[in-house]
Amino acid sequence: MNAFLLHVCASFLIALPLGAGTLPNDFNGRFDTVTARRHLDVLASDDMRGRNTPSPELERAADYIADQFRSFGLEPLNGSYFHGYHLERMHLAEPTTLTILKGRDTVHMALKADFIPFEMSGTGNADIRNKRVVFAGFGITVPEQQYDDYAGIDARDAVVLVMRGEPSSMRQHGSMTEKIRNARSHGAVAILAVDAMRGRALTVSGYPWPMLYPNLPKDAVPLMWTKPDVKLLPVFHVGEAVLKALVDSVGVLRGRCALIDSLCAPQSMELPGVRISCVVTFVRDSVPVRNVVGLLKGAVHPDEYVVMGAHYDHIGTGRPNEKGDSIFNGADDNASGTAGLLMNAEAFAKGAARPDRSILFIAFSAEERGLLGSKAYAATPLLPLAKCVGMLNMDMIGRSENGKLSIGGHLRCPDLIAINEEENKAADRPFTLAYDIEAYFFRSDQASFAMKRIPVLFYFTGEHGDYHRQGDEIAKINFADLVRISSLAGRVAWRVAGSPRSTYLPAGWED
Repeated sequence: MNAFLLHVCASFLIALPLGAGTLPNDFNGRFDTVTARRHLDVLASDDMRGRNTPSPELERAADYIADQFRSFGLEPLNGSYFHGYHLERMHLAEPTTLTILKGRDTVHMALKADFIPFEMSGTGNADIRNKRVVFAGFGITVPEQQYDDYAGIDARDAVVLVMRGEPSSMRQHGSMTEKIRNARSHGAVAILAVDAMRGRALTVSGYPWPMLYPNLPKDAVPLMWTKPDVKLLPVFHVGEAVLKALVDSVGVLRGRCALIDSLCAPQSMELPGVRISCVVTFVRDSVPVRNVVGLLKGAVHPDEYVVMGAHYDHIGTGRPNEKGDSIFNGADDNASGTAGLLMNAEAFAKGAARPDRSILFIAFSAEERGLLGSKAYAATPLLPLAKCVGMLNMDMIGRSENGKLSIGGHLRCPDLIAINEEENKAADRPFTLAYDIEAYFFRSDQASFAMKRIPVLFYFTGEHGDYHRQGDEIAKINFADLVRISSLAGRVAWRVAGSPRSTYLPAGWED
């Protein structure tokens, strides 16, 4: 190459901004134990009283995170660093009734003794009267196993009786949430759930509503978030008295359930000559809650983005332990992940270059209440989810032992897994990566994005004896590895922001 051409090329390269292929040289240096400890000293302090959702301390934590985002130079969305949403405290109230009509007999079931609404129950239509009853086995549909409890029955405008759990040959299909979703999609108006498998007692549990159990605190009520456009079905846990009123023989029903389990084949049917009427009444209090958001715009495709997330809430306070400690500080769960999120936000914002795509940093609230903050964000996003190319979640990354790091998402997101393995291998001290947390996949905020078929990675250092106990304190945090995990997640996010869209392999339960 002649000297003139070399000079022209050099000038051209100097004029170009660094792209996603060039991670700033000082990126890893922006992650350090002093910064990590500073964030945990705030978030996991006794003054934060466990950051329960909702609480004044949770709001203080949100303000702290927003102030950090602002100081780093991240951009707000729609003029704010907050994504606000509302939860509802649900109080069971009268009238709540369940009546069974069989022939000329009318049987009024007793609330608490015979039936109890679940916390995920709704009120449904105001007038659920004289409805047919269909037995729908486990109430699940698994196309890849050619299994459908609703095949051959008409659940439209009917009450469905379903068993809790799933056939013993299946995994991850037996949640009540999935049963409710399936019943609603088949047109059911209410659900009766029962523990009908042999060896299980036909006792009633449902939710321990303070109205039914006076010794419970009056504020021991569920906190729920519901999609604005979804009307929830009434869902009851029922016991032996209800079954005896519905079928001639509880033993016959148990036998049918055992047959389903042994053959993995539905035995669904309409229950002849039986009708049900029911009413559920809730008094609801609206509670405002906030996720915290900050945006770093990409250099090439700023309209597309990667989410880096961590939940910042924990479980608050409780009965004092033997040391007199009543505060669940949640240092690992999840002040550690929040610190990782903040360090990444600062490293990206203060770096010498920008990634190709934007990075959206989100600190989620109400994860401990059932991923409610991330569910609310995924349902009402501030940026179009169609433009989101990946989500990286850090939850409990502060207690690594022997250099082990567990990764979730390997069954669904092979492209992201490959990038993560490459970046880990290139590190000065690679982690021993383990793909052993599939059972936890639904229990952290990446699940809310996976449900939308967005590729995800989940960073997790494992459960321990201090999980949801007062002993989850700063003194037990492995700060050196917390920093290394946070930096690894950041390098992967940079790579994802500059790579072709990743492949997502559906698991069968996504929206």
